[in-house]
Amino acid sequence: MNSLLILGEHLDPSLNLNIKRLEKYSTDIKIPTKVRNYEELFSESIKIDTKDLAVMFFFPFRFWNQKCEIPEDTGIYGTSSKSYETFNQFWEEVKKNLEKQFKEKNLKYIIDPDFAALDRDKIATHNLLEKSGISTTKRLGKDLSNLINLSKKQGIFIKPRYGARGKGITYLSPTGWFTNYGIGKNNTLQNHQSVKTKGKSGDPLKTGWIFKEITGNKELLKKIINLETIIEEEIVPPQLKKGKKFDLRVYTVFENSPYLFMRENNIKNIITNFSQGGKIIDDIGKKLPKKSLELAKKESLKAAKTLNSKFLGVDIIFDRDLETPRVLEVQTFTGFPKIKKFNLPRYLAEYIKRV
Repeated sequence: MNSLLILGEHLDPSLNLNIKRLEKYSTDIKIPTKVRNYEELFSESIKIDTKDLAVMFFFPFRFWNQKCEIPEDTGIYGTSSKSYETFNQFWEEVKKNLEKQFKEKNLKYIIDPDFAALDRDKIATHNLLEKSGISTTKRLGKDLSNLINLSKKQGIFIKPRYGARGKGITYLSPTGWFTNYGIGKNNTLQNHQSVKTKGKSGDPLKTGWIFKEITGNKELLKKIINLETIIEEEIVPPQLKKGKKFDLRVYTVFENSPYLFMRENNIKNIITNFSQGGKIIDDIGKKLPKKSLELAKKESLKAAKTLNSKFLGVDIIFDRDLETPRVLEVQTFTGFPKIKKFNLPRYLAEYIKRV
């Protein structure tokens, strides 16, 4: 029989709902379950009675916010290799501690600690997916003149290499140039603060990272490009509804893709993230052909296998037609869907009991 150790915490206890739900459903089906935050993992001995121990990580918000969110060296969100390395070293220490403390146990990681930081490095993730034969985005070089010329014909995304959640994105297109970094005097780049709200999606964080137009500001654009960034061609999905664009969030759990939802936004808006105004649509069976859904799930499972993850959120976008899914990004610590739509904590618990 497996025991389950859940590790993680949010700075705001009210946001630990998914941890509490996983603990509840695991306990309900008789899995011996313990919950600890990461500080407790490093400071105390945790008693586990069974030989087999499954470990489920949740995002280490306290560590990330204190050590990584705003880099000491660059000062600009998502642009510091040192911050990323700090995050990677954190997971090395977590793994080292677990394997020392439970050296007599059969450890089963739901999220592999060797890959836990990887999705925060967009270039390394892109390279790994591409090397594994997974369809993903097309990268572009950093030549300013070339990018400006290309943007007269197509959309281009410039993202912070070590960023997430739609922060720090710059977009070039025939309709203009836009960024959601803050802009100070003399074209200095600034960060924004997230603020707590009560959104219908269940994601409690709205954001100050609102897009503003910077068309023609070559000095600012050059500053952005010269930071640690990844530059990609925009993928244009087919329009299911006039004036709307969409992508999918696919959940992979072990060898299955049990649930997915659509993120939809006005075609004039730049990205589909909820934090940037996107709408989540859960019931999508009538919106997409079954074949398209299966293709999206298949590509997502390939991505999860590549990252050696038993639990992963995969963002899928269709490239101009409904038969060409591409992996836009992967989310190691993905948010959970509305529990009334799909009870992911219970599904996870049931799987953990069987493996």
